[in-house]
Amino acid sequence: HFTHGVIPVLVASFISGLAGAITQKNLQGASGCGKAGGKNAVLFSAELCIASLIMLGGSLTFNSDGVCIKSKGFFADWTPYTFIPILTNALGGILVGLVTKYAGSVRKGFALIFGLILSGIIQAVTERSGGGSWAISTEEILGGILASISLWIHVTNPYKEPITEKIDTRANGSQKKVTNGVATSAPAKASRRSRKSRKED
Repeated sequence: HFTHGVIPVLVASFISGLAGAITQKNLQGASGCGKAGGKNAVLFSAELCIASLIMLGGSLTFNSDGVCIKSKGFFADWTPYTFIPILTNALGGILVGLVTKYAGSVRKGFALIFGLILSGIIQAVTERSGGGSWAISTEEILGGILASISLWIHVTNPYKEPITEKIDTRANGSQKKVTNGVATSAPAKASRRSRKSRKED
């Protein structure tokens, strides 16, 4: 199962992480129409929705759903309950865009993991097997433990921007110390020495 199980999961995880990083870069960029810079989260979610519609529409020509829609019509067998997953999916897409913009893709991933853990706990409590044992498997318990450990490591070890300092000397002899891009005025050592030599003279 390594070539048909582990490798596809690793590739999918890599693509998902790359897509999350690119999405965060677009949403949190310095330019754009968003209030905090970057693209507007709602408009970005709409763009992704349009791209998904195009991909799904093209796939209908190759599967049985397309044949069923062609024979019965697009709205065949629809009920008022059909709009529930449509609305929740749309609202979920907008919320994902907002979370990615203002919290980042890493925190969004941890929120997703926490949701899966919560779903597993609810499933274990509400759906017990006939013998009274838990409905959740050992693999799911181990996955939840590993996810909790990774969440704890991320929270307790936040990213710290390295401190960089440099002295910017101007033509008039004044100096400015620049720390992480923030400039602070500082008297020039050369000007002090010149004043001291003049007094001694």
